[in-house]
Amino acid sequence: MKTISKKCKTALMLTAIAVLSVTMLPSCDYSYIDELDNIQDYNYSPVLAFPLANASISLDDLIDVGDFGGIEVDEEDLVTLVYMGQIFSVPASDIFSVKDQSQVFTYDNIVPAGSGSMTLPPKVFLITFDNNEVLTYISFLEGMFRVSAHASQLAQDGYNLEANFRILNSYDSQELPINGTVSLNNPGETDLTGSRIEFDNQANFFLLEYQLFITGDGSPDNAPYTIEFRQEMTGLRFDLIKGYIDQINFPAGNTSVTLSLFKNATLGSLVFENPSIEFTMDNSFGAEIDLFVQEFYATTIEEKNIPVTGPAIEEPWRVYASETHENPVLTTFRLLDNSNTNLFDITEQSPKKVYYEVTGLTNPDADQQPTNWIKHDSHLSIEMEVNLPLWGRINIFELQDTAEISVDGFLDEMEWVELKMNFSNGFPLNVVLDLILLDKNNNAIDTLFTRQDNLLDAASVNPATSIAEEPRISSRIERLDDTKIENLRKATNLLIEARLNSYDHQNGTTVKILDTYRIGIDLGIRGQVKYAVEF
Repeated sequence: MKTISKKCKTALMLTAIAVLSVTMLPSCDYSYIDELDNIQDYNYSPVLAFPLANASISLDDLIDVGDFGGIEVDEEDLVTLVYMGQIFSVPASDIFSVKDQSQVFTYDNIVPAGSGSMTLPPKVFLITFDNNEVLTYISFLEGMFRVSAHASQLAQDGYNLEANFRILNSYDSQELPINGTVSLNNPGETDLTGSRIEFDNQANFFLLEYQLFITGDGSPDNAPYTIEFRQEMTGLRFDLIKGYIDQINFPAGNTSVTLSLFKNATLGSLVFENPSIEFTMDNSFGAEIDLFVQEFYATTIEEKNIPVTGPAIEEPWRVYASETHENPVLTTFRLLDNSNTNLFDITEQSPKKVYYEVTGLTNPDADQQPTNWIKHDSHLSIEMEVNLPLWGRINIFELQDTAEISVDGFLDEMEWVELKMNFSNGFPLNVVLDLILLDKNNNAIDTLFTRQDNLLDAASVNPATSIAEEPRISSRIERLDDTKIENLRKATNLLIEARLNSYDHQNGTTVKILDTYRIGIDLGIRGQVKYAVEF
């Protein structure tokens, strides 16, 4: 459309000149009109210039926050990149559960007592666990208590047996004792949902009491009788338990954090003055827990695993517990930094991922006082956060990325193009840029920029504060000749290679990246366009 427009305007102008000339010629001679058909086409090559962009770029524009947890800015405006690991949570069922229980009671020397009832001495029902738990209280979300009665000789002599049972110091959802009825032919079944048993000092067991009713006109030929009661507790899910849950080892989980700052890096040597890894551990078990690091390492851009070491890794991490289930969650923080780990050395090697795995131990001090509690929704959740304050120095940091390009005929009429770039760089970073044109097979066919000098010169830094002072002003002109324009038409991808280093890094000067820094860009284009004026 631009070419057509130019042709039309030129043709109209020449036509107007021709018409004006016609009015000035003698009216009697029109032979010149025959010569118009012999006029040759005219090639017109103007040089055009126009602005492309004028922008102010901040760190938010340069970094995709979606790649990590976010950006934090302190009172000094220092920027910290925050990388969040996936939160994993250990549920109560992974640490403690109540398995199905069964027990058989036998009463001997039972003699029918007419139509009256007979209350038998309570029997002890002991709840067993896999460890040395000592429970004083349990309430149930789900579960069934089943009882069956067996007395073959009593039935053989013509008697019927019915028994009422109840659990002492127990309460159902109506605040009545857990109870039921069983006979020789019909087992008794009681739903434990919403009920509780208070063991008190009778740790891990409760007392079960039976009241017998023996009826019938039988003959007590085989008296006295033996009666057997079989009790089962199945499908148990506790709501709340109290007591001592012993020392239980359990896998606490693992996770990794990807550091997107380095994901496109091909070479890197960065020094961070104050990197840290912070763990947030929410414990809603009523038991202290020690965490033991099984694996902890960083993977560099060269695919090398470097162990995270130091006193903070060698010693267990104590996770504290709330004293009451009414306020169940207690949060413990653990900070790893340069003072207790080798994070300084690790970040200097450009880690792209941090991985860790831990195991846990309840009641690490082995205190057997019954002070623990667990709710059905208790959990231990662990969150890892890697913090990289942008304060340090960059000796060398190379980034590489590929983007698709298409000029879509924009350069078809161009003989040459110049890009004029004016920069105002408020960041204390030097940037060398190379743009490599790739064909459809990703073969390099040309280079737009070269690495002979900086595209952006770093702003100067006050060594006492590590803060950049005045923006650095620079400009650059890149000329695209016929060859580069032709290669640009052929290119399908653009390989972007950038090399960064910080101000005066060779002398150990550290720099801080502040949220207030900006890059100003004033971009214009100038080029020669070839137009043909057709007659």
